[in-house]
Amino acid sequence: MAVQFYLEIEGKRYILPVNPAEIKISENTNNSSVEVVKLGEVNQLGLRALTDFSFDSFFPKNTKAGYVNKKCKKLSPQNWVKTIQKAKSGNKRVRVIGTDLGINILTTIESFEWGYQDSTLDVYFSISFKEYREYSAKYVKTVKKKVSTAKKQPARPKPPANKPITAGCEVIVNGRLHRDSYGAGPGLTEKNARRKVNFIAKGRKYPYHVTLLNGGWRGWVTAGSVKRV
Repeated sequence: MAVQFYLEIEGKRYILPVNPAEIKISENTNNSSVEVVKLGEVNQLGLRALTDFSFDSFFPKNTKAGYVNKKCKKLSPQNWVKTIQKAKSGNKRVRVIGTDLGINILTTIESFEWGYQDSTLDVYFSISFKEYREYSAKYVKTVKKKVSTAKKQPARPKPPANKPITAGCEVIVNGRLHRDSYGAGPGLTEKNARRKVNFIAKGRKYPYHVTLLNGGWRGWVTAGSVKRV
């Protein structure tokens, strides 16, 4: 199978018409150096930094050329530019996938440069990405307890609440994974796996798409396969 590059923008996939000739991925750690008395400089270990990478390619005017991926959408170079500009200006999350290369990273577009080099009307571009990590703030409300002299009654156990499944929530998955929400491509079976819901297709037989907690994709499952944490 030939290598293909996808840009998945908010769940919609775009196959690049021409693969980049080169891609280099930078993975760093936020270590820092400090001076310690009677010991000198030491390296203080930090957490993993966000991955970033970039590549160059072009959008061909002639979509029937032999070097163009036949599976890509036949967009004009100008429409390709508008699609990426819209994703960048709208702060859209973009998942970059390189098949058979082990590249599957949720990102944001950091920079996008494009232009013309000759009379073919091909658009040449350079694009850079930075890894995106899901996060959310937690707010803590302080409640002052009232002092009561009345005799305390034993607390009654509250019935468990059925929390709704929403995009971004964590769930426990027990069920078989599928390639799409219609049930195509059945794969591995999850057992008591802690996952995250990133897409919901209401009305489908397999309405929930789950990922690893770090964003790595798993597949679509039935509603009865997930239970919110």
